[in-house]
Amino acid sequence: MDGAERTWKVGELARSTGLTVRALHHYDAVGLVRPSARTASGHRLYTGADVRLLYRALALRDLGLPLDEVRSVLEGGGPGTPRPHGIGRRL
Repeated sequence: MDGAERTWKVGELARSTGLTVRALHHYDAVGLVRPSARTASGHRLYTGADVRLLYRALALRDLGLPLDEVRSVLEGGGPGTPRPHGIGRRL
């Protein structure tokens, strides 16, 4: 192995997590979990950090939080905390 960090394409991650590709695309579009990289042809590439963030988001969703509150919690706020300027930035 060359020491490169493991990445997942969106389809691989969807299969691994049980989510749909559409759900992962939506999470990207709303700035909840964005892939760290893209291939030369524009395909999403998720790193281990992205996958950990995704599982945190899923756990919060399982607790009943709506996506906007999940995003706020992941960015360091809590439920009901106004979203900071620049939402969607990398954590």
